[in-house]
Amino acid sequence: MKHRYIAGIVGFSLFAAAAAQAQYAEAQDYSYVPPDEGPIFRFGLGPTFYRDGELTRFATPGVPPSGPVPSPVTYDTGFTAEAALGWAFNKYAALDFETGLSDVRIDSVPGYFPNDSRIYTVPFLVNFTLSLPIPRTILVPYIGAGIGGADVVFDSDNFNDGVDGVVGSENDVVFAGQAFAGLRFKFSRHASFDLGYKFFATDRPTVSYPPDNFKVGFSGLRASSVMFAFRFDF
Repeated sequence: MKHRYIAGIVGFSLFAAAAAQAQYAEAQDYSYVPPDEGPIFRFGLGPTFYRDGELTRFATPGVPPSGPVPSPVTYDTGFTAEAALGWAFNKYAALDFETGLSDVRIDSVPGYFPNDSRIYTVPFLVNFTLSLPIPRTILVPYIGAGIGGADVVFDSDNFNDGVDGVVGSENDVVFAGQAFAGLRFKFSRHASFDLGYKFFATDRPTVSYPPDNFKVGFSGLRASSVMFAFRFDF
């Protein structure tokens, strides 16, 4: 499951970079593009720290749960990879589409045995970024926000309460959003390195396991990431 999503992110990154280059070449061929306007591509990586949450459902509909619900959930430190393709309108404002993968292992849930179960989150967000270049320096502080959705995948290696258990991967698509800020180091007109922070949140995911439509639900995910990113302005 994880390798499939990583392959998808790599594929999207290569496609996005090629698309941005083609978009820039077309704009250069047919019209004048101001120096600070044009396609942008970003790729980033970084550790992710999840707030404690709750297991909100663990039962077949209409059947009382055998384990404690709700029950607190703690997470290990996770990891996030992201890729984005967009357009800079000028040196201050840009819009992009972002996807990626966040991977976190469930550390503990009182009354349950997680057995190395994990949650993968694949966002699809539209971001608006406001940049504020500092004159005569390579420093560009920025802030922004994004809105959209996320495909939340619960990957279970026999997550159970001693009576009921689930095995395998199921997913739920939920609303998601984020806010971010950071500092960009612009080494040339085209290339820059970003050091940033982002806060990402989702609505409550609930997955269903066949054949009895067994429900596993969690409170909305809340995560803070420190991101190291490369950005290319075509």
